[in-house]
Amino acid sequence: MLDRELVYAAIADMRENREQHDAIHEMQHCVVLAGPGSGKTKTLTAAIARALLDDVFEPRGVACITYNNECALELEGRLAKLGIEPSSRIFIGTVHGFALSQVISPYARCVLPELPPIFRVATEAERRGIVEDAYKTIFGSAGDPHQMWRFAVEKRLRQVNRDAPSWRGRNPELARFVEEYERQLHAQGLIDFDDMPLLAYRMIAKHRWIAEALEARFPVLFVDEYQDLGHALHELVLKLCFDGRMRLFAVGDVDQSIYAFTGANPQLLAGLAERPDVKTYRLRFNYRSGTTIINASMAALGEDRGYVAPNGTSTGVVEFRAHSGDTQDQARDIAENLVPQLIERGFAPEEIAILYREASLGSDMALALAWMNLPFVRADNQALVKRSSRLARFVEACARWVTGGWKEANPLFRRLADEAVNLVKGPYATNDERHAVHLQLIEFLQKSIGVDETAHLWLIRLRDTLITPWAQSAADLTEDWKTIDLMIERTASSSPNENMPLAHLGGRIEGGGRINLSTLHSAKGREFDAVILFAMNSDVIPSWRDRTPEAVKEARRLFYVGVTRPRKELHVCFRAKQNSPWVKELFDRLHPSS
Repeated sequence: MLDRELVYAAIADMRENREQHDAIHEMQHCVVLAGPGSGKTKTLTAAIARALLDDVFEPRGVACITYNNECALELEGRLAKLGIEPSSRIFIGTVHGFALSQVISPYARCVLPELPPIFRVATEAERRGIVEDAYKTIFGSAGDPHQMWRFAVEKRLRQVNRDAPSWRGRNPELARFVEEYERQLHAQGLIDFDDMPLLAYRMIAKHRWIAEALEARFPVLFVDEYQDLGHALHELVLKLCFDGRMRLFAVGDVDQSIYAFTGANPQLLAGLAERPDVKTYRLRFNYRSGTTIINASMAALGEDRGYVAPNGTSTGVVEFRAHSGDTQDQARDIAENLVPQLIERGFAPEEIAILYREASLGSDMALALAWMNLPFVRADNQALVKRSSRLARFVEACARWVTGGWKEANPLFRRLADEAVNLVKGPYATNDERHAVHLQLIEFLQKSIGVDETAHLWLIRLRDTLITPWAQSAADLTEDWKTIDLMIERTASSSPNENMPLAHLGGRIEGGGRINLSTLHSAKGREFDAVILFAMNSDVIPSWRDRTPEAVKEARRLFYVGVTRPRKELHVCFRAKQNSPWVKELFDRLHPSS
């Protein structure tokens, strides 16, 4: 139940920040350009709450599209504090989730004869097999189908409108490859993740009544991290909000666009912000970092955005640490000296992050920390829990509940149960289906309380008791179900997480937490008291892979993301005389007389 007093208090709290206050009261299309630490999620949350309180009345609601499931979970948590829970009139989720649950599932059988009434998401093996078959049909047996598919995927993601002359006029062989792949995919009753927003766009573009149904249900569309969401989402926004009647509230930052490999394009947000029918607000205050770190971030970006810290904010610390040896030597110095010094000075391990560009560097760092018996958690492709995986986050939350969270209602069982239903049966579960999933979950969780077993053994029991049966009956058979096997593998004997306590998996660790190891990509959206940028060398950032001017610009934005993560201290580590050119620019700005 929406709490009016809490919502009004949250809005009143923004009165001293004119840009935030005006943005959440805006009644026309609105873009909020929100730099690091500027209160982006707070602004978005308040705008959603105010719309539900003042503008949108039952049975109508709002939809909020986020970059990934973790962003959706964070937003749900903040809205829950204001008494707002996801429901049939409030959608919060990814663009893929929106496309599937709000467009494809309800309307595909009416307008997509090529897709059978019962379909599912293809597995990786199925996708690869169809790519090979489609390639053979179009090109014959010579050549590498998967190498050609990489080019086809780029065309598929960027050229959303298949009616445009450029679809077949530019690289027509790739267009035929994509079309043959999709024909075979759909003939087998399958779709893939890239398919979801593309199908939704085509359905809305060709059938105005579908857009009208969405507009009637969701008069306001909120979009978080707009710069990361790509061309399909942008075309959906144009159709629903500018050709249609939905009101748009978009939040993003072109300077943090670092996902070109998924089809993201910062110019989409930049162009949207410049439209005459859009009101644009730029949030100036950085509530996260001190003035020294803000100054460093402008040097990292290579442009000044005019960000300032609120009055009374500490200056922050930026230190440079040159090493004469290789990355392993850097890792040893960080583990043996820098991290212990930070802990000795009062930094909690869980508020220290070591960031790097590639997961292989994370492995060097993990070995050095393990040698020093310093606990850590990884957020890269070697992570125990994939931050983007709904199933992994659900498993982690269940581990937290059975190791003491049930006493504090953290997390609430009701939220765990609802997430289980969404995973297994989707948004259209019947009451009987919901009841059955709830009973299965509570029976397993109650039997887990007080049981002395490692995370590995508990994960095996969870898989065998719940996850495997759920996967077999799930409405949406995605690759996500295989995440449990990866978690079991990474807690097995001989793994770095051997004998991990269950409380450790749930994040309930007595006497302190774990140091964060993360790629720069995975660190986006997070913040820490102290950040160590590891291996900021001239051959790492930028690297030989950054071959085009656009790739170099994105690498620089990636460096900027790392520099803007700390609240209090930033430590930049690099190989002496082979540091990144951007490290030198950062140093020169902070030490102009050196």
